[in-house]
Amino acid sequence: MEVIFLQKESNQVSKQTKLAIFGTAGVAFCGVLVETSMNVTFPTLMRQFNATLSQVQWVTTAYLLAVAATMVIAAYIQSNFKTKTIINIGGIAFVLGGLICAFSPSLSLLLIGRIIQAFGTGFAMPLVFSLIMHQIPFNQQGKFTGTAGMVIAMAPSLGPTYGGLVTQTMSWPIIFWITIPIGTICWLIASFNMPQNQTLHRRSFPLGQFILITLGLVLIALGFNSAGQHGFTNPQFYIPVLVALIAIYGFVKLSAKDSDPLLQLNVFKNSIFAKVLAIYFLIQFVQIGMAFLLPNFAQLALGKDSLVSGMLLLTGSLVSAVLSPLAGNFMDRVGFNKPLVIGALFLLLSTLCFAIFAQHLNVLTIIIFNVFYMIGFSFIFNNSLTFGLQEVTKSQIGDANAIFNTLQQYSGSLGTTIMAVMLATGSRLLPDHNTIHQTLMGNQIAMWTNLGIIIVVIILVISLNRQIKISK
Repeated sequence: MEVIFLQKESNQVSKQTKLAIFGTAGVAFCGVLVETSMNVTFPTLMRQFNATLSQVQWVTTAYLLAVAATMVIAAYIQSNFKTKTIINIGGIAFVLGGLICAFSPSLSLLLIGRIIQAFGTGFAMPLVFSLIMHQIPFNQQGKFTGTAGMVIAMAPSLGPTYGGLVTQTMSWPIIFWITIPIGTICWLIASFNMPQNQTLHRRSFPLGQFILITLGLVLIALGFNSAGQHGFTNPQFYIPVLVALIAIYGFVKLSAKDSDPLLQLNVFKNSIFAKVLAIYFLIQFVQIGMAFLLPNFAQLALGKDSLVSGMLLLTGSLVSAVLSPLAGNFMDRVGFNKPLVIGALFLLLSTLCFAIFAQHLNVLTIIIFNVFYMIGFSFIFNNSLTFGLQEVTKSQIGDANAIFNTLQQYSGSLGTTIMAVMLATGSRLLPDHNTIHQTLMGNQIAMWTNLGIIIVVIILVISLNRQIKISK
């Protein structure tokens, strides 16, 4: 029997609700952990499957695209199905996909397993924050989002360490054998304690809108992936991107005509929401991009093994684990402005250091600069999600949550793809040089690109800070 908990009017949060949030966040954590742990296995997979970096990086990119496509329909799923059904489907997908990956004898079968696992993450992650926004009192949402977000956000930094340790001491399939039982336990905890957090609203599935937005997301990733091999002036880059933009335009037009669209795009009329979402997208783009870039740089340019390369991000992950719930609690007490400014300054410091020292990085400087980034990330990322969802009406929370989670995953997909393109660009610019010099050049391009993105974030922060003060 489903139990409906109505806790928004009280400061008390039941044990069942806490366990449901914890278990669902655990499933999402396992999904993201596997995603980023596979980044350090790329050199191994390239040798085992006799594949190029551009081919192997689809292990991550295809997964992230599938997650993003699933999250696009999160609002539809949550309005049509019970929360217990949603987490059960997500748990089954995570376990089934993991088993396929663990037994995979080929790159193609590994990709199929990763796509199936993506449905697990795509179902679980939006559900975590939906539970918080519907079950947790307003004055505790920052703390709960920070804590749950910390659990999930630890995964991108822990992943390379975990993947490197397992790959170096055992073999890459063990990555799945370890996470499958953990994910299963989290799934069962969530399922047995899951509340029904809102009234179901049955509606027909807008298939045309889903096809157009999914086509747009996939083609943009394909276009940028092709740029790594053929350059940005090649038709294999700009034709997919052009078709993608047309598809996205068609999605927007169809949504505007539909009385009950796949996503309520009118949330973008709220300029504060739109700016917060842009900041959220961009800092995640850089964070996931560096989770791919730095371990591969360490292996290709510094000659480190997969274990050392993976452990580069561990310190930053631990710092984020401590700071994220504290930053959420800080926002609950003082508002969004101060965490936003503090975080932005640390992000700027980190990316500026990475850009200046791009060709002179070593293990110590990578760890220090990454810690700076994760401090800034912890102050902004989960607080952006909380603040953004608080800025929309109750009827828009489901759609706003779906948009946040979709763009979170898609930013990771693009970040991974474009950082791979940057590394490959080094090879194209220095075709007669060795791998080390090519990687150094590609890394420099990538780091200056990241600095440019964070400068855009700083501009958005200044504008948003002023707008929040005026609205008060």
